[in-house]
Amino acid sequence: MSIDWSRTITAEARAATALEAAKAEARVTLAAAVTAARAALITDLPGQSMIYLAKEAEAARWAADPAPDLADYPLIAAEIGITAPDGASLAQIWLNLAALWRSAAADLEALRLTTRAAIDAATTLEEVGAAVSQLVQVQG
Repeated sequence: MSIDWSRTITAEARAATALEAAKAEARVTLAAAVTAARAALITDLPGQSMIYLAKEAEAARWAADPAPDLADYPLIAAEIGITAPDGASLAQIWLNLAALWRSAAADLEALRLTTRAAIDAATTLEEVGAAVSQLVQVQG
């Protein structure tokens, strides 16, 4: 009995190509799922992330200042009476929101990295599918 190696190699090459295509599609799915999950948690306006970082920094300075002067905290001064009645309350709100964001961001980043590693390590189409199935928690 002779083996037609060209068919065997072609079948293996097709399987490898299918696996790489599935991995590429899984990576796109992963990026889309994480993007959508992040978008649900943020205000997506130009420069808004810089504003939030500045608010957090200003709130931390306020919280550490034994006698804060409102003139030294322009972002807090601009928002008093809108979000909170005073600087201390507003600073605490901003610090709490920053902590909540970090917690959510850490969970999403862990999921992204774990899923990406599982996709990269997959040796079968089933393993790629199993890796992508982890994304149900961010899509649901």
